[in-house]
Amino acid sequence: MLHHISFSARQPEIVAKGVAKLLDCTALMAPCPPFPTGSWFVCLGDAFGTLLEVLPWGHVQDKERGGVKSVDDLMRDQSSTHILIQTPRSTSQIETIANEQGWGCLPASAGFFNFTKVWVEGTFLIELMTPEQATSYTAHFGTEGMPDLDGKLRELELAMQKK
Repeated sequence: MLHHISFSARQPEIVAKGVAKLLDCTALMAPCPPFPTGSWFVCLGDAFGTLLEVLPWGHVQDKERGGVKSVDDLMRDQSSTHILIQTPRSTSQIETIANEQGWGCLPASAGFFNFTKVWVEGTFLIELMTPEQATSYTAHFGTEGMPDLDGKLRELELAMQKK
């Protein structure tokens, strides 16, 4: 299970509160220290203590300093890093909230399941699934789907190559 993930935002408080609204959960200011000033938590309040850490833009884990957070002034706006998470919100609620925040959103499919892509501040991609969409996801990637997953992935790959 995922316990937490971190990403940077130019306006961490606004982003944390917007993401909390998307996920129907709570945004709280992170303790500073140990987190950089201006950091926020999005706390899902689930049995696993799942949270998203929203750090001020440019803060990175510096491997040269043992993982201490430092600032990267040349931080890129986009990367391949993203998160897929279930929300109790409907697709239309996701779209409404994303639009209120000024964040681009788009319905998407990964073959086995559907979801909505939301680009937070135009930089960090959060993929959101409704409970109904999550059923299809877990049927493939959950415990019951694992024995046949590789075969299903190869079938999906072949089908997608033909398009």
